[in-house]
Formats: sequence, C-alpha cells, structure tokens
Amino acid sequence: MLLKISNEPKFFVDAMLGNIAKKLRLMGYDSKYFSDIEDEKLVDIARNENRIIISKDKELIKKTQKLRLRSIHIIKNEEIEQFVEIITRENLKRIQINGNTSRCPQCNSLTKQIDKNSIKENILKVFLIQMKSFGNVSVVINFIGKVHILKIYKSL
Repeated sequence: MLLKISNEPKFFVDAMLGNIAKKLRLMGYDSKYFSDIEDEKLVDIARNENRIIISKDKELIKKTQKLRLRSIHIIKNEEIEQFVEIITRENLKRIQINGNTSRCPQCNSLTKQIDKNSIKENILKVFLIQMKSFGNVSVVINFIGKVHILKIYKSL
C-alpha cells in the first residue's frame, strides 16, 4: 500500500548537495534536485512549488530570505551532520526508509509495491545484465542510502 503523506515539506536541494537529495527521497520526502541549475531558476521553481531551499551557498540563502522564501542554510560539512541540521530545522518525523513512502533516489517519483512474482523473470534478466557491467547500480545506491540513514537515526 503506497502512502502519500500530505502537509509534509517539499524541498529543493541545491546542486552541491545531491547526496542529501537522494537520501531525503529514500526517506519519502519530495526533493527536487538538478546538478546544473542557475540560482534564479531554482528560486523561481521553489517559489512556484512552495519548496524549502536547502543550500550551503550563503548568497543564495540571503536571496531567499529577501524574497521571504523558506530555506535551510547548511553549515556543517559532514553529510550526517547536514542531515541533523535538516531534521532539526524542519522537525522531520520520518527519518528512516520505508517502502510504503520512499521515492526513487534518482528521479524523485513515488515508488509502489508490486508482487515480486509478476516481475521475477525480468528482474533476473536485468540483474544478470547489470552484473556484467559491475553490479546493479540501483541496489548499490539503495544499500548505501539505508546505511547512511541508519547512522543518522542512531546519532540523534
């Protein structure tokens, strides 16, 4: 059963914090991210979509404050500490990965549960193909995401 959580913050993560965006997505938070976006466009999208901007860029944060947009200025350098900044600032309650709420770490789309028997044959083919090319990148990303998020959860 897919859960759509309403009234939760939506984020726009600045280009220098891509790993943060991926992990927020795994925790189920709608987190827009582009690796090569101009500040003006980021601000426009955040304003139009009512997103909280997350950035280490002091100038961008000053601009958001002048425009009265919500933002989180990341000060820490360690990723886990950055997560604690976000969790604390927004009082996030969901800080673990749950298959019912997770989003795709690559594209931010909602995920859905499907019966494994309906895709078993295709998964085996994809896995075997990707194993020849040094592993299933999606599984590696998800595994890394879970490890980091578990570390964050334990540090609170």
